[in-house]
Amino acid sequence: MFDHLGNLGSQVRRITTAVQSLLLIITFVLLSFAIAPTKAAFAQTATLNPQQVVEYALTLEKLEADFYLRANNAIQTGRINNAPPIAQAALVSYGQDEQQHVTDLSAVLRSLGGNPDAVTIPASPVYTAILGRDPFANLPDLLLALQYVEDLGAAAYKGQVQNLLAANADTILAGALEIHTVEARHAAGIRFLRQTLLGADIRPWIRSESEVIYNEVRSGLPIPFENEAFDGFATEDEVLKLVGPILAASPQSTGPAAETNTMMGNVTQQDCPAGTTLQFISGGFACMF
Repeated sequence: MFDHLGNLGSQVRRITTAVQSLLLIITFVLLSFAIAPTKAAFAQTATLNPQQVVEYALTLEKLEADFYLRANNAIQTGRINNAPPIAQAALVSYGQDEQQHVTDLSAVLRSLGGNPDAVTIPASPVYTAILGRDPFANLPDLLLALQYVEDLGAAAYKGQVQNLLAANADTILAGALEIHTVEARHAAGIRFLRQTLLGADIRPWIRSESEVIYNEVRSGLPIPFENEAFDGFATEDEVLKLVGPILAASPQSTGPAAETNTMMGNVTQQDCPAGTTLQFISGGFACMF
């Protein structure tokens, strides 16, 4: 058993190294567009200034850090009682990374004249909105929810490259790409855990647009998503539509998660609450009143 876990650990490290190498290539490609822009690459108009980008990123990071805190609490308290040591170690490490992102982005926001304390999330975010059910009830649902969260987080950072390029915010862009690398490493790690521990038909990389909850395939891009070699991005509007239901609760709320009227992921009409209709919104499906 321990040998098996040791092998899993080695595989995680090898995949992490491979993902890091791949992301260096992606970063080089992104920076190449910055040095030698094409008409298509700059077709997107800036919609956020650097401070707004940091506030947006800090909101997402606070949510991720909170999600990992609750996930690790669920494991430590025995609510999720079958998480192997390799999964426990990964979730603790990833949660520490997200908290560090919160700390660092808060410092950047202060340097821009912003107030990180004004960037708030609800006391009880509606995480049931991710799958349409409690993601902390069992290990398969927890890892599936984390896969959606981490894939979306990596795509969200890529979606802000144009805004930071337009503002010549080189330092913030460099920091965003460094965080993006870590978010993608988390996504690959979670995917690997689902594949090896749960037998899920998934790989550490995205093979199909159906595996993510944002719009992976777009037309008119210089490097489209195809044949698993390149990955897409998510715009602010798309991300906020997906995250909005999670942020629906009042920031002052201290009670249990409120009911939600939307869901994300692979849902059907049968999964929708009574009185709602399954509709496709940008990046995924939602049960709408």
